[in-house]
Amino acid sequence: RARRRRAAADRAYRASASRARRALPRIAACPPGAPAAPGGPPFSRVGAIPTASQPMAVAATPSGRLLYVSAKGVGTGPNPKGPQPDQPTDSDDAIGSTQYLPLLVKGSAGIGTLPTDAEVAAMTARADGAVRPVNAREAPADTPLRPDGPIRHVFFIVRENRTYDQVLGDDPRGDGDPKLALFGGDGTPNLHALVRRFPLLDHVFANSEASIDGHFWTSAGSVPDYVNKNWWQNYAARGRPYDFPVYAVAFPANGFLIDQAARQGISYFNYGEAIAGNIPLPDRDRTPQESAAVNAKFANSDIGIGGPSNCYPNDGSVGKDAITGQTVFDTAPPAGAPPASRSRFTCFQQRFTAQLATGTVPTFNYMVLSNDHTRVLSAGAYTPRAMVADNDEALGRIVDLISHSPIWPQTAIFVVEDDSQDGADHVDAHRIPAAVISPYARPGAVVHTRYDFLSVLRSMELIMGMRPLGLHDANGVPMYDAFQAQPQNLDPYDYVPSRVDLLETNPSTGPGARASARLPHGLDRAPQRRLDALLWKSVHGWHAAPPPPGPNASGKDEADEDG
Repeated sequence: RARRRRAAADRAYRASASRARRALPRIAACPPGAPAAPGGPPFSRVGAIPTASQPMAVAATPSGRLLYVSAKGVGTGPNPKGPQPDQPTDSDDAIGSTQYLPLLVKGSAGIGTLPTDAEVAAMTARADGAVRPVNAREAPADTPLRPDGPIRHVFFIVRENRTYDQVLGDDPRGDGDPKLALFGGDGTPNLHALVRRFPLLDHVFANSEASIDGHFWTSAGSVPDYVNKNWWQNYAARGRPYDFPVYAVAFPANGFLIDQAARQGISYFNYGEAIAGNIPLPDRDRTPQESAAVNAKFANSDIGIGGPSNCYPNDGSVGKDAITGQTVFDTAPPAGAPPASRSRFTCFQQRFTAQLATGTVPTFNYMVLSNDHTRVLSAGAYTPRAMVADNDEALGRIVDLISHSPIWPQTAIFVVEDDSQDGADHVDAHRIPAAVISPYARPGAVVHTRYDFLSVLRSMELIMGMRPLGLHDANGVPMYDAFQAQPQNLDPYDYVPSRVDLLETNPSTGPGARASARLPHGLDRAPQRRLDALLWKSVHGWHAAPPPPGPNASGKDEADEDG
């Protein structure tokens, strides 16, 4: 009977969709320079109308009314309560009543009188000004962020989900809150050492709300319409397949950073980023040219599949390989690790050493280090502090390896998180721990300048002579304040071994295990407030109360039913 009901509902849906399609007006594409009406002048830009963030639709009615929709409204605003303690028996059915970060993003709709051409022209300066960063500046004459400058190799390291305060809030030089430093200097000694020697950047913000859009921001500088409109359903555990890395419908109009590198003949290698249009699975909507580009990018990537030489687990593998089920470490596997464990650092070390021997280290090196995402309190998994420490040691080892190599004097390493959805921050829930590591990075500087993903992308593009992919990265504010003209940071870096047991595991029973078992499959689909609380309890004890995260995060108090 249930199958018959589903079949009947499916038939009704198809009939309704067919009627809706027939009711739509027939639309033909206008060729360039076509007139607005037969015999009339060609189309031209009159101007721009200011709206809220991310305008998605606009229409004019026959009666002279203007309608528009902006997907992200005027921002998320503060949430003074933030993530609070919740219970293992809590249900995600109530997530709509909480301040979960993606749900704080409220769109807006506007209805008004259709303006005249003169009125539109008068509004244009304001509209254009809204897309220009307020802290844009001219390039210093001696900046190393320039094509054909002293930096020849760029390494871009993308980590997962942490906020600034959660990791660097205990550094007294920056704008941090030490009470929120869940993974401070004891667990992340390498990042702390790196931001003491190189610049401490305390106002770098993610443009994303979660990992799906976050990896598009880092790999392409924009999020396609298809992804923006569909990742919500994926996170809502509605059974929608995770198709975003595979199909051409989800590719940005101008492609990804590695597409632009290929177009310009800039050498590159991609370690682990699967959201780059580089998965050669069948797609009937791809053109032959697009399929050839996918295959070429796959050949210049290691996403952990495709043969024995591909050893780098992709960004979907957090502590456990998403394809093989093997244990995954970001750092070298510690003594006592499962014999078949995979290691992102060891895989990179092998390829990098071979490239050094042949003089073929690429200009652009994209890398994911995903284990600081953690598996929260999942029974038997490595603890959050162990996985964050694993990630930190891997970062230290990578910098150690590169800085002891012959290419170090011509290198810049940029480090970001893909998003900040799983943590607390007293300034803004979008603030992330980021780093720039280079002989040309300002020694020991504290940089309060506001930067974001687009700042990082634009800085890398300038070094490589890479043309922007679109308006977003073209307008990115380069990180000039983090660099200087002379290489005064040339000494190699020696990584700090982890002081945390990297094989420390979560209990197989108890409230933490029960809470994690109730989280939706796919860690990034779990509500931020729940992950925040579980991470805090994993470090401070089950009965410890997590503090509020500050503006633009999530959480309402809920009853503690499990102890």
